Amino acid sequence: MVQRSGCELVLREVRVGDDAVWLGVVGELGLDEVQLLTETVVQLAQEKKGRERQVVLDLSDVSYCGHDAAFTLWGMCAGFRTAGISVALAEVSTMAQVAFEGAHLDKRLPFYQR
Repeated sequence: MVQRSGCELVLREVRVGDDAVWLGVVGELGLDEVQLLTETVVQLAQEKKGRERQVVLDLSDVSYCGHDAAFTLWGMCAGFRTAGISVALAEVSTMAQVAFEGAHLDKRLPFYQR
């Protein structure tokens, strides 16, 4: 079992652009934190002017990410896509990248294309 430092996930730097809502994520990304992200994405993706928004997650300051959280994050993105909500990743930290590669999801997760 991997021991974690106890640092909580912090959601910060919500920026609203013309094409997307950007959300900065800091700290540890575990199963509970992905649930928090899911709830936050629902709030951020509310319709505005009759269309759904794209939510872009900046994971560059994530200090921990387990394989279980990587799979759950992938499932969250796929589920939202099915519901017509686009969720993409802009940047990922080394720790998140290691988890994504270890779970063989690095080529499957949606990344933001400018």
